[in-house]
Amino acid sequence: MRISEVSVGRSVCLAALMLAALPLNSSSQIGRTDQGQSFNLFSPQQEMEIGRLSAAAVEKQLPPALDAKVDEYISLLGRILILRAPGERYPYSFKIANVSEVNAFAFPGGPIYVTRGAIEAARSEGELAGVLAHEIAHVALRHGASQASKAYLAQAGLCALGGLAGDVAVTDVIGAIGGFGFNTTFLKYNLEAESEADALAARIMTRAGYDPREMTSFFRTLHRRARGDVSKLQTFLGDHPSPESRIEQMDREAARPQPHPQMPQGAAGDFSLIQSYVSGLPRVSDVARLVRRDPTAALAVTEEALINQMVINVRAERPSPNSRDYWRRGFWFRVAYPENWRAYPSSDDLGVTFAPPGGIVEAHGQTRLVYGAVINRYKPIGDNSLWTGLAQRSFRYVGGRGELTEATNDLIDSVLQNNRRLDFARGSDRRGKNDGLTVITLTLTGRSPLTGRGERAQLYTRELDNGGIVYAIFVTPDDEYDEFRPAFERMLRGLKIDDGALQRDK
Repeated sequence: MRISEVSVGRSVCLAALMLAALPLNSSSQIGRTDQGQSFNLFSPQQEMEIGRLSAAAVEKQLPPALDAKVDEYISLLGRILILRAPGERYPYSFKIANVSEVNAFAFPGGPIYVTRGAIEAARSEGELAGVLAHEIAHVALRHGASQASKAYLAQAGLCALGGLAGDVAVTDVIGAIGGFGFNTTFLKYNLEAESEADALAARIMTRAGYDPREMTSFFRTLHRRARGDVSKLQTFLGDHPSPESRIEQMDREAARPQPHPQMPQGAAGDFSLIQSYVSGLPRVSDVARLVRRDPTAALAVTEEALINQMVINVRAERPSPNSRDYWRRGFWFRVAYPENWRAYPSSDDLGVTFAPPGGIVEAHGQTRLVYGAVINRYKPIGDNSLWTGLAQRSFRYVGGRGELTEATNDLIDSVLQNNRRLDFARGSDRRGKNDGLTVITLTLTGRSPLTGRGERAQLYTRELDNGGIVYAIFVTPDDEYDEFRPAFERMLRGLKIDDGALQRDK
């Protein structure tokens, strides 16, 4: 990756592209347009590009049903559901794979697939609607994009939080975490994400006129049948883990009283007729089974792996006592940084990385920040509990309440989960005020995978008037921190936020 000097001009982060095909769009909102609390490096437009490329890769391996009647039915059923889905107006699409295994999956940005095996296993249109609503919920909650962001953070390290990843194309980012197509980064979720999708799916079903208990009955039936037909069900049960506690939660959500629009059952068509029609289609041999990869295999070159490779000697220039301003008309912040440093803006014109000569290292095929500072902004995606009715996540780093605390904890959680070399220095967090707004500072420490030396990252977060936060991260080897600390403190004291520019960026 080449790093360019400060440039004017605005380009799209990670080379996002808009889809040209006519989409199926979600046109109504059930809540806030921002959702989830998960860390996410991708815009909705970038998610669409990830989904488009993933779908193109999958369809080279996935045998389609290739039947107009079945395609029309599944698209109509999907449209009924997405009209009740919250969030972005993603270009949802629905396709049937001619595969006997029971499964369904979705990619970021809207492509959703269901196998003929899932249609044959469902006992009603409501059960099939539950399968589709669950996948729609994963898209609306941006679960795939969040997992892709965290996987990329694991590869790029702290560079992903600043400007150093801004010029990398979507294809390069996803290639770094395992590629498009059947990538478990997009297709397998933890129980928390599955429970969120269950809860939102129940609400989507209710608003569409379906009984959400049918979704629960589908999962429960599969569990009972799994003992006798594991070969066809293990794919679904592996990708959608369903312990009894989760099914109990689904039952509770289904029993929650909600407005029930009047819509006749079988709104998408004659399910029994469609199911019989699907069963009569020519079958593809078992060779066409969906391929699954170990989700950890794509992340083989992690921080821990780099630590075990040959370390290198890195030495950067000391910060100049003289400063220069980073500022452009209409940009959202202004800051003075050491005169002998360079500024590397992200291509989305949001984050900037500042580093001295020798502070940025190309090693093992990756760009690493060893000395320097990152300034960026982060708008928390929101609170899933508003949509799902589930309890908010509990955090274990910085105590207290409020959006800044939640966003700071989520940022720390994402960094530490995907940079195992780092750890939160307990008791290092402090609160203060800056221009009347709350400020949090804290320390992360660990061992650099490149130098083998102790490393220190100081994190600073502050509220923004638009509901987001600004964060600054200062990185040096631990034993040199005192030499760089005065420069970091000068940058913080001189950091000025242009609230007017932030409002224009909304």
